[in-house]
Amino acid sequence: MKMKKNTKWILENKINYEKIFENREEKKLDFVIESLIENRNLSLDTNFDFNPFDLKDIDIAVKRIFEAIENNEKIYIYGDYDVDGITSVSLLYLALSELGGNIDYYIPLRDEGYGLNKDAIQSLKEEEASLVMSVDCGINSIEEINFANNLGLDFIITDHHEIIGDLPRAFAVINPKREENIYSFKYLAGVGTAFMLAYALYSKLDKLNDLEKFLDIVAIGTVADIVPLTSDNRKFVKRGLKLLNKTRWIGIKQLLRKIFPDDWDTREYCSYDVGYLIAPIFNAAGRLEDAKQAVSLFIEEDGFECLTIIDQLLTNNTERKNIQKKILEASITEIEKKQLYNKNLILVANKSFHHGVIGIVASKILDKYYKPTIIMEIKESEGVATASCRSIEGLNIVECLNSVSDILVKYGGHSGAAGFTIKIENIEEFYQRVDKYIGENFPKELFIKTIKIENILAPYKVNYEFLRELEILEPYGAKNHTPIFAFKNCEYENLRFTRNSTEHLMLDIKKDNYYFKNCIFFGGGDYYDIIANSQKIDVAFKLKLETFKDRYMCKLQLEDVKNSMENTNFNDNYLELNGRDISFPIHTVVYPKRSDIESPLNLVFNDYGLAITKDRTIIENIDVNLANILKILKNEFNYNFSVEIEKKYLKTDNINLHLKIDIDRNIILKTFPVKDALIFQEIKKELISNFDYNSIQKRVLSSIFKDKKPTLAVMQKGRGIRTIIETIKKYYLYKGKSISINNAYKKADFYIFVFNFKYYVDLEGVFETLDKIHSNNILIITNKSFEISDFNVIKDKYNIAKNIEYLPYSDIDKIKKSDIFYHPFLTNEEKEKILNLIDKEEKIFSTKEIIVHF
Repeated sequence: MKMKKNTKWILENKINYEKIFENREEKKLDFVIESLIENRNLSLDTNFDFNPFDLKDIDIAVKRIFEAIENNEKIYIYGDYDVDGITSVSLLYLALSELGGNIDYYIPLRDEGYGLNKDAIQSLKEEEASLVMSVDCGINSIEEINFANNLGLDFIITDHHEIIGDLPRAFAVINPKREENIYSFKYLAGVGTAFMLAYALYSKLDKLNDLEKFLDIVAIGTVADIVPLTSDNRKFVKRGLKLLNKTRWIGIKQLLRKIFPDDWDTREYCSYDVGYLIAPIFNAAGRLEDAKQAVSLFIEEDGFECLTIIDQLLTNNTERKNIQKKILEASITEIEKKQLYNKNLILVANKSFHHGVIGIVASKILDKYYKPTIIMEIKESEGVATASCRSIEGLNIVECLNSVSDILVKYGGHSGAAGFTIKIENIEEFYQRVDKYIGENFPKELFIKTIKIENILAPYKVNYEFLRELEILEPYGAKNHTPIFAFKNCEYENLRFTRNSTEHLMLDIKKDNYYFKNCIFFGGGDYYDIIANSQKIDVAFKLKLETFKDRYMCKLQLEDVKNSMENTNFNDNYLELNGRDISFPIHTVVYPKRSDIESPLNLVFNDYGLAITKDRTIIENIDVNLANILKILKNEFNYNFSVEIEKKYLKTDNINLHLKIDIDRNIILKTFPVKDALIFQEIKKELISNFDYNSIQKRVLSSIFKDKKPTLAVMQKGRGIRTIIETIKKYYLYKGKSISINNAYKKADFYIFVFNFKYYVDLEGVFETLDKIHSNNILIITNKSFEISDFNVIKDKYNIAKNIEYLPYSDIDKIKKSDIFYHPFLTNEEKEKILNLIDKEEKIFSTKEIIVHF
């Protein structure tokens, strides 16, 4: 019997409807993406604005390093055996060598243990080292540093780990977590800390431009160490990823060719590529053999030698995967057999396990069962077991280890991950005591995995444009995870296991009239019965833009699935925006076979969707999901569209035709009336359907077209300014005449100027503009009142019916699916029904946007 999946969904972000309403006319990032950037406090700026000398001791470290270089002293870099340590060593080795240093490096074998050790320090002294720089280790090595001091060996510590107690008495101690720092960001990786030292050195020599080439190395180490990808870490990684396809490091270039043979030099690398495909290859060296081999790939300049190193690293990684797979399968077998998933803690110990991969296995077990997990390697010859621990959110595993410290040989770590050594005879007692401690000190609710949903996504959002814009959030990682979205009440079909495996699922999902094929659910095999027995399902998913046979594909990667009838605690009472939140222009790609296609093109709605045509010949159809929402915008809101080619790429299987689709505001009227009254009827119908012009719109248009007076309209945002402008524009277009908007230098038949004064009326600026024009065909729209001689001044006045109650944006969630709630994203038909209630004196609720009708 397998443990039933137990998850809880929470909605992370409250939608800012006010921002959507106010900014819907402006082309910006999608509001969902803007809210993600705002809520995560992400900066899109990648320029460095730090001062490395704000890190305590970096100044004396720089002085000592320059002294060592000048005197040709032997400098050793001492690093850890994980990817952060490997990249830190490689970075400083390359940077200091470039500055003329006499450099060598040392990385301990995993059997030597983490961090500094006295035997290694003694050997470095015997190698005639006079200066040692630790990277990614050393911050708590008080005894080892005292030992080095007694040998007359200067130590510069660069580390990023937590500081426990006093600092070692090293020559310099550089750590972003030091309280004495002026530099405020505490979460640099080891390689980021090493880069700060290199930055300080190069800045003293006015060579900062030479540092950029190292950022791909910094990116690999930073992503691999799972530090928060915010602040300077985000900048390091974002800039470093862009360098990977043109890296100057021969070994890295050769490795990328092996991993990504089709597009290694054109690929837009992401944090997933580094974390799951590149970094594990380096990690395998430290886990199974010697991490110095991985460093040699970064620093080696001989291409043939690099290929030899790569072959060995790939062999190591394959071996690591095989060992890991066997340990994982053995662990799951024992967990299922003994039903350990029913305990508060999962613990599996075996003498055949390899200490180099038990941490990875513990992570995978935790992901599967969502219980704190400990995997142990029993070392019978030594009488001890070494363990790797991984914990769930909110359960501090070190606190649990503290409760049994009396039976541990040694231990350490942090809330989510730790390690320890224990005598074999104490394992059973350890399991019983820690399992009991967890049960007595942590609530059962912690064992319900929380799925943090960013947004209940409108299905029309899943298109090329949205997924491209979503990439601005990259790089993803700790504190900036890949967003998870949700659909409620979906239909599904074609549910099946993936080929040759019952571990993963695939299915097709239909939400409203939008269809998503081949949605993958990695690790979702246990959900088969849950889905098969559900009439409708709720799905939580990540979005991924993939390419297949030279076509972009918007894919849903499922994270969780629930029966819609049972998922009642997750509120889906969101406002239906009907596509009105889409900012134009939007971009998409079609895949014609012909290569001779040029603008102009047309968009034609037909029974099959939306076709791109050229001279009445269908070139290709638009993606059906995008076509659906454009059709709604056309039918419900009178939108018309234009299309033009932006880019064209010749691919192996087709042409990638990149298109820009925009609202066509210059479309000529469908009929050809002779009388002006009929012209205005057609224009009004085109712009606002069956609604009437409001009071200020009527007065302004009457002043212009009936009184033929230069007009000054004093009105506020939200009163239909665009409709006035578009009416004038379409009338003059129909008459074959020209119009100028906010441009006094352009010769035109009619001029429109919009002045939005913040604090005071700049009359001088207004008159300066008018002096350039010699025409009475002028409309000035302003938010503040002032007088101009010979102008017909129209000040806006309107009254709101007493049966309308304004609803603040913060209260929209309470009422938004009501038939008596007006908001600007309703269809025209829905708006008409609600506005008719006003005349019947029935109470309605509304956002402030209803003022456009009075």
